[in-house]
Amino acid sequence: MKASCVLFVLLVGSVVFAQTAPPDNPQPEKERSRLHGFMRTPPLSYAKDAPPMTPGDKFLLFATNTANPYSILSAAASAGISQAEDNFAAYGQGAEGYGKRFGAAYADGASTEFFGTFLFPSLLRTDPRFFRMQTGGFGHRAGYAITRIFITRTDSHRSVPNVPLWMAAVASGGLANTYYPESERTVEQTFSRAGISIGSQAGFNLLKEFWPDIKKKFSRHNH
Repeated sequence: MKASCVLFVLLVGSVVFAQTAPPDNPQPEKERSRLHGFMRTPPLSYAKDAPPMTPGDKFLLFATNTANPYSILSAAASAGISQAEDNFAAYGQGAEGYGKRFGAAYADGASTEFFGTFLFPSLLRTDPRFFRMQTGGFGHRAGYAITRIFITRTDSHRSVPNVPLWMAAVASGGLANTYYPESERTVEQTFSRAGISIGSQAGFNLLKEFWPDIKKKFSRHNH
């Protein structure tokens, strides 16, 4: 859990590259996303009638997020913290132990992206993007960001329970049983990992909601 908290801080930079758009509070402007190496995410639309993502778009977003250098950096940091605290002792120490921890951390992130950004949203026809509220008081916006772990939007712009997120958290937690040490392959640990994943998503939603405001504030101070 300590590693997860530190990891969340280390991942702040990755939000700069994250794809976000507002909820049902339209703005007239549209802009395109940044380039991510050799891949480009689907266009960002700051409008209520943002076009739905195709399964191909969702797969591209999954691949882009997984290949993001910050995903690699965060896995490396998580592995270092885990090794320092001797978590997953069965992995051992040294370069081999670090490599196993790094692989596990990176696989956790990749599987969560695969299930939560591509597979289940494609099957259930939901939009995996986080739609920012942008306006309103801090409490209202924070509450909105947190509730997105319970509510999501379909490709046809209807609000529905965020079943894909819950399914993805459990699926990713279960898949981890194939590469985690035997002591971690329990039902309790599987659902514990799922809970941490969902809680982390709530934190990232908050960060995505307010990061543009924070970035703008710091930019003004630097000029």
